[in-house]
Amino acid sequence: MQDTRSLQTVVPTSIPSALYRVDYPGSQTSFSPTEGFRARNMHTIIANVQQLHFYASAHFNWASNISSPFISVFADRTRAEHWACGFSEGDGGKECYVVAISTAALGRGPIFRAADLIGAGVQSPIVASQHWSEYLVLYRVPVAALINEIVISAGPQLQNGEIDSQMLLH
Repeated sequence: MQDTRSLQTVVPTSIPSALYRVDYPGSQTSFSPTEGFRARNMHTIIANVQQLHFYASAHFNWASNISSPFISVFADRTRAEHWACGFSEGDGGKECYVVAISTAALGRGPIFRAADLIGAGVQSPIVASQHWSEYLVLYRVPVAALINEIVISAGPQLQNGEIDSQMLLH
């Protein structure tokens, strides 16, 4: 039986004023200095909870054969920095970025709290408690919502976990 509940039943009633996007080489999410972040899949219309669960499960399971309409972001900056360090270390010290996002400037489009989706039965290889800070933004994050970025690198240019902060838009 198809679940046709409204998506509004799974949209959080409040979100933090800032979220943090980890941008790294090879991400399905693309970045443009004129458009901001765009999900790989900008065409799928998620019209009901069943479709939401299908695409969220594929996203959480890193299903490369299913393009995601979501952009993962974190409510906790430290958690985002930890993820960025992990991506950098796993990719030979390449630079990764933690980009601060103003949720007031996100505009239209739902945002979903990952832990709520997993609690509602969406499958993930990671336990729900590890998703506590993660949110999924549908389709895009406009450049107007980007506040700043932090460069994270596990390479030789930054020592002892030092973080080089700089503005995203000069």
